[in-house]
Amino acid sequence: MADQQYEPALEPVLDADEIQGNIVPGFLKPHMAVAAFTIADPAEARRWFARIAPSVTTLARVMETRVKVRRLRGFTAAKRLETLGEIPAEVDDAWFNVAVSRAALERLLAGGPHASDVKSFEDEGFALGMAARSSLLGDPTDPSSEGNPANWRLGGPGNEADVLLVFNADRQEACRELMEEMRRGAEAGGLRCFYEEEGAKLNDLGAEHFGFQDGVSQPGVRGRFAEEPDAFITPRLVDPDAVPDAWLYGLPGQYLVWPGEFVFGYPKSGADPLMPGRVNLPGPSWSRNGSYLAFRRLRQDVPAFRTFVREESERLSKQQGFAQATPEWLAARVVGRWPSGAPVVRLPDKDDLSLGVDRLANNNFGFAFPGGPPPLHVGDGDTDGWPEAKADPVGLTCPMAAHIRKLNARGTPNDLGGRRASFGRRILRRGLPYGPPYAEDDPGTHDADRGLLFLSYQASLSDQFEFLSTRWMGSPTAPRSPSGHDMFIGQNGEPGQGRRRQSTIFGSGGAAGSLSATAEWVVPTGGGYFFSPSISALRDVLGETGEGGRESGRQGTARGGAR
Repeated sequence: MADQQYEPALEPVLDADEIQGNIVPGFLKPHMAVAAFTIADPAEARRWFARIAPSVTTLARVMETRVKVRRLRGFTAAKRLETLGEIPAEVDDAWFNVAVSRAALERLLAGGPHASDVKSFEDEGFALGMAARSSLLGDPTDPSSEGNPANWRLGGPGNEADVLLVFNADRQEACRELMEEMRRGAEAGGLRCFYEEEGAKLNDLGAEHFGFQDGVSQPGVRGRFAEEPDAFITPRLVDPDAVPDAWLYGLPGQYLVWPGEFVFGYPKSGADPLMPGRVNLPGPSWSRNGSYLAFRRLRQDVPAFRTFVREESERLSKQQGFAQATPEWLAARVVGRWPSGAPVVRLPDKDDLSLGVDRLANNNFGFAFPGGPPPLHVGDGDTDGWPEAKADPVGLTCPMAAHIRKLNARGTPNDLGGRRASFGRRILRRGLPYGPPYAEDDPGTHDADRGLLFLSYQASLSDQFEFLSTRWMGSPTAPRSPSGHDMFIGQNGEPGQGRRRQSTIFGSGGAAGSLSATAEWVVPTGGGYFFSPSISALRDVLGETGEGGRESGRQGTARGGAR
């Protein structure tokens, strides 16, 4: 039973009507679109911000749908095979959020009472912009390269976005309709649209173009959306008697992180994971309830990736200890999961879709010690029924350079320090694939432009998004050595190394093999850094109510709002 002499701190109530909903808890709909704008007339743009502020989808609005879906599917909401791709008939939302660049803030606030506030944003990445930080991220420095900012679709010199609108919906038609409506309104309000693109889940599994289920592991955000003690934004599905695990995890294996790591104005993680750290407000007072947004348009070269795993697995299979090295086996080691999402530390030999989609089991593992947190969860007994993960401290099963291990060391000590040292580096990922699916038997699909519209929210671009991209994914030694580069999406931008990525992989009996590649199957083709303000900041700081007072706009523009 729980130790009644010690209780964790009461988690804060987040300003649910102020925080944009794609930050927390995230839209997470099957259809998505982004539209980028430049500001042609700052005065008209300020009035447009004031008009749209009441229609921007909030945390409160998204939680209405979350609570409804939990009620329809049952509180545990275990993602099982029978619910894949299912959209309850009662749910039909179309939502949007808005973010602005630092240059846009300077133009919108120039000459007003908040003009000097722009300097209060402390983040170096936000101050300089993504294009200026491109080489730091490992992007090609050769101006002739597709991945160099000089050739980006947006975000490079001369085509930077001032404003980014992000749309999500349950139905493609609704997403497209909302984007077109908002574009017309923006262009009538002093902005010019120069880029827009749609994305969508490729299948019911939620796979990306290389064939792996995406977004399996997301940090659980601590905090409540209402005053009730159990109105948690992140559902708590670990048995409440299994303490301290019930206090540390939402879903089994989903570590809970204090909201200040993602949203301005809330406590960060402290030395004691159950107690809040200092309040994090790395900007002016009105930046509270906002978050930094990183956007990357990443083209994926599916044939190049498949060629790599096919040729390397064929080469490895001839070495002692690697008779089992098939393309699927090798790709799973590069990622750390099988295509279904099943972790290799729980199923080392083959994939199983049932584990891959089971939210109560597919993230329930660690690396340093056997198993993970106790798999006790509400209403489902004492075990999730799958093989327990064995201790894998040096990467014999899941390589140290596997994508999931590079981004999240879990409870393993790393170059930042001891256990839990990496949890302040987590980000909230919100992207979806763009472009047509790849079909091996259809040559007409092979050269199509396809990839990922990557979005992430965090309280620091330099210490979270850039740190993960550069210090961990692009490093041959971090977060723990020996590791190697992240062969999946990492880049080696070190001068003189020819962009070669290398890593170590183990076969049976501890046999060691090496992987090496210069071919690039993930190429940056655009992006930018933005700030997603609170609703009141959109309305009262960036916006200008002007003659006639605050305009209501179309309150029901985002479907699911009050019509």
